[in-house]
Amino acid sequence: MKKIVVTATIILLTWYHLATAEPIKMSTSSQLDEYTHVVIPALSDALLEYGYSVVVEPTATFQESLDNVRESKTLIALTPLDVAALNMTVENDPDENLLLMGGKILPQALFCAAYKEGNIVTYDDLTDQQAAPLKISVGNQNGETARTFQYLMTLDRKLSHLEFFYEEKTKIELNRLLSGRRDLVCFTIMPNPDHELIQIVEKHNELFFITINNPSLTKAKIGQIRLYDIMEVPVSSSFLGFYQKTVKTLVTWLGVVVNEKKIDT
Repeated sequence: MKKIVVTATIILLTWYHLATAEPIKMSTSSQLDEYTHVVIPALSDALLEYGYSVVVEPTATFQESLDNVRESKTLIALTPLDVAALNMTVENDPDENLLLMGGKILPQALFCAAYKEGNIVTYDDLTDQQAAPLKISVGNQNGETARTFQYLMTLDRKLSHLEFFYEEKTKIELNRLLSGRRDLVCFTIMPNPDHELIQIVEKHNELFFITINNPSLTKAKIGQIRLYDIMEVPVSSSFLGFYQKTVKTLVTWLGVVVNEKKIDT
C-alpha cells in the first residue's frame, strides 16, 4: 500500500505545479469501496507532507468523474485506463483537455459469470456467430463494465452479436443467469477472492467464470501505457498460498487523469 501511495504522490507532484496550499479536488466513483476507504485517505496523508491535501468528490460512475475533470469541476479523476481511453478521442475530447499522467496504480479485473450448461466458456465464444445475440448483463450504462465492453468492441469487431442489459443489481442478474434469461453476467472489481460476488459464483455448483485470454487486447495503449493485461486472478482463498483457484481474465488499471489546461494556468 505504501508503495502505491508514494508512486501516486510522485506522479501528482511531478505534474501539479500550482504554488498553492488549496485542496486538490479529485473525482472518483463511489463504487470504489476498498479504494475510497483505504487508498485515497492514504494518498491524502502522503500529499499533506508536501503541503497538499485531497478533497474527494464521489461520483456515481467513472464517466461522471471524467466529465467533472473535463468541465473543470475537479482537477483530477481516478479512473480505469480503458474508460479514460474512450474519453480521450478527437470526438469526445476535441480540445484535448484530458491528460493521463499516471497509469497502473491499482488493478481492476473483469469477471464474467456463465451457466455451466450454457454455450459460453471462453472469450472466443463471444465472437462466434450465434443464432441469437448473446444477452450480457454489464451493470450501469455509464459504469465501468459497460464502458469496458464499449471499448473492447472498438478493438475487436467480432464482438458485434451482443445484447447488453444495464441492470445494477448484480445478484439479481446472477439469478436471471440461472433461469436462462442472461448468457453472461459481468462485473469489474478489484481482484479479491473474498468479494461477495466472487464468492456467490464460486460457491454455486452451476456457475463459473469464463476465461478471457485474447492476447491481441493487450496491444491497446494510451501513449506508451498499455491498457490491459491478461492475468491469473484468484477466485478462492488459499492456505499458505497452496490450492488457490484462479481464472485467467482481462485486467485494466486505475490511472490518474487531469485537466491539462487547468494545470497549465
